[in-house]
Amino acid sequence: MNIYRKSLVIQLIMFIVFFIMGANIIIQHYVSSTFPAYNFIILGVLVLFGIFGFLLYKKSSDQILPITEQVMKTLKGILYAYLFVYILEMILSNMEQLPTDIIKIGFGSVLMILAIVGIYIQTRLLQKQ
Repeated sequence: MNIYRKSLVIQLIMFIVFFIMGANIIIQHYVSSTFPAYNFIILGVLVLFGIFGFLLYKKSSDQILPITEQVMKTLKGILYAYLFVYILEMILSNMEQLPTDIIKIGFGSVLMILAIVGIYIQTRLLQKQ
């Protein structure tokens, strides 16, 4: 299988944003009540990554890189796992009888680990050339 290099660059930026979102879950639990501008800062960072990703997509070459089907399935599995864990975190963090700090730290850490694995795979693919 083949894939455009610029698609891999966008996927790498997406996984970096996913890492920020996982870290945001943990940090927001402790900081948002004492630092009200925190949400605006995170929103600004995410918007900057969106603009940066768009500019990189427009600037990147149309070079085609080989990719195995196993790597594609692995990336797909990581994305589905991230979605499942993120939705589960949103549901469980709103339940009053569960300790929210443990849920936030646990699920945020899992999300960050999934994002790191995605970043590692993407950088490995981009270094092959």
